[in-house]
Amino acid sequence: MNILNEISAIGQRMKQEQLSLKDSVIETTQVNVSDEQIDGLDRLIYNHCMNKKALADFFGKSRNTFSKILTELEHKEIIGNPIFQNKNHLYTRFDIQSIMNELKQPRYKDTYEARIIVTENHKGGTGKSTTTLTLATAAALDLHLNARICIIDLDPQGSIGNNLIRSINEDDVFLTITDILLKEYEPQGDYAQYIQSGYSEETIISKISFSTHLPNLDVITAFPTDDRFTDTYWGISKEERHKLLVRFRDTVLPILKSQYDLIFIDTPPQDSPIIWSINEAADALLVPITPREYDFASTTNYMLTIAERLKQLPSQGKNIKWFKVLAVNVDDKSQHEARTLAKLVRTVQDKFLTTNIKHSEAFVVSAEKGRTILDIKKSEEFCSAKQFDIAEMSVYSVYQQFINEIKTISLKSE
Repeated sequence: MNILNEISAIGQRMKQEQLSLKDSVIETTQVNVSDEQIDGLDRLIYNHCMNKKALADFFGKSRNTFSKILTELEHKEIIGNPIFQNKNHLYTRFDIQSIMNELKQPRYKDTYEARIIVTENHKGGTGKSTTTLTLATAAALDLHLNARICIIDLDPQGSIGNNLIRSINEDDVFLTITDILLKEYEPQGDYAQYIQSGYSEETIISKISFSTHLPNLDVITAFPTDDRFTDTYWGISKEERHKLLVRFRDTVLPILKSQYDLIFIDTPPQDSPIIWSINEAADALLVPITPREYDFASTTNYMLTIAERLKQLPSQGKNIKWFKVLAVNVDDKSQHEARTLAKLVRTVQDKFLTTNIKHSEAFVVSAEKGRTILDIKKSEEFCSAKQFDIAEMSVYSVYQQFINEIKTISLKSE
């Protein structure tokens, strides 16, 4: 049974399990927080610093040997001076990445193929953006993975890109994936103007991402005007539509894959040509769902149509190597959600991740600060220690299962 047939079967099983929406329960939590700096260092950078002992253990060096290595790297100005705090020598992730490069730490791309992971569900409010941000950040923080990560925000109404961008210069140019894809149809657009000025597509595409608070995590943002992709698509011939659908796969993706190891794409809650274009290039599809009856119903409709939609694309869905459904914002104390989770287990079966992301006010805290749960510390006391632990532990359990499965489909042949 191929993966598209399995997805269709899931949709049929979910349809049989649908209940009335009367049992739906909506819960919201609001927590106010504020930004700060530590010793003049951005809090977001500071929160990911590591001390000398932890780094020595990670690299498998004795304290004395590692201290000598650090001294030499500081002398060569490869890394900066550490942050001294309570007898600890703290190093930022940027210095840690430099140390890893100098010590030739194994990299993701040494063993695995670059992959495109698309977070998708045609219903809004199912946790797509939070899931994308969280898993991408977890991958960037994973020193053993040692991968370069990129997040592509395709939701014109979303704010992933704006939240992650740490600094903007006056001469920075904002180009989105839509700008690139519509090159032939917008001769007066910024992208076409750069091409006419003599820049190659490879040069432009390789420069459109923005840096973030982590050295190996970049982001390509979206703009509200990106909805014009759909208008353009329906206004051209059938032959031109095909060319437009495969442009991301054939032109943009090879350039991005040469730069990044894992590319996470957050999609808008719709079934539209821009989604089809991304699905044509995807290696993996991740479908987040909150275990509530109305989300189950809407996701059922998605599952009933996605397999057929993939078959209609140029690659006929043969590019999809991995497909999983992930339960998010799960309240273990809710009987209603327990029943919905049971239905998901019955219907999604082996395409359902056995781990899930729990409901916690810590997610609200991090979102209001423009961070993920992995970017805050328990010591900041923005929420109770229990709520923080629930969120953090559930995220890491999901990440470990997710990355292990992605590695399985990405292993390079000998």
